Amino acid sequence: MTRKEAREAGFIIIFEHEFQKLSADALLELYYEYKGDAEGQKDYLENLVRTTLEHLPEIDAQIEQNTRGWTLSRLSKVSLATLRVGICELLYNPEIPAGIAINEAVQLAKDYEDEKASSFVNGVLSSVNKSNQ
Repeated sequence: MTRKEAREAGFIIIFEHEFQKLSADALLELYYEYKGDAEGQKDYLENLVRTTLEHLPEIDAQIEQNTRGWTLSRLSKVSLATLRVGICELLYNPEIPAGIAINEAVQLAKDYEDEKASSFVNGVLSSVNKSNQ
C-alpha cells in the first residue's frame, strides 16, 4: 500500500465514521476485516484516522471558519470527509507539505465527487492553510 492509498483508505474510514460513530480502533478493525492489512503504510493510516478523530472538534471548527454560508450539515459527506483528512494533514502532520496535502484531498474529491466539489475543497483547504501559517 502506498501513502496515497493509505490516505484514500483513511478518507473511506473517516467517511464511514459519519454513519457509524465508532472509535478509531473499531473502524480500523472493520476496514482490515474487509480490505486486509495496510502493508507498508499501516502506521500512517492508523495515525491519520486516530489523529483526525481525536481532533475532530478543532478540524470541524476550521471547516466552519473557512466556509462562507456553509454549515457542516450542508456539506456532502464526501466533501466533509475529504476536508477532515486534508485539514488533519495540514495541521497535525508536519512531514506532509501543505501543497501535497491539498492536492491529494482535491484528487479525492475529484475521484469520489465532482469538479465542483474539488474546487470547493481546494478553496477551503487553501484558506485553512493560509490562516494557520
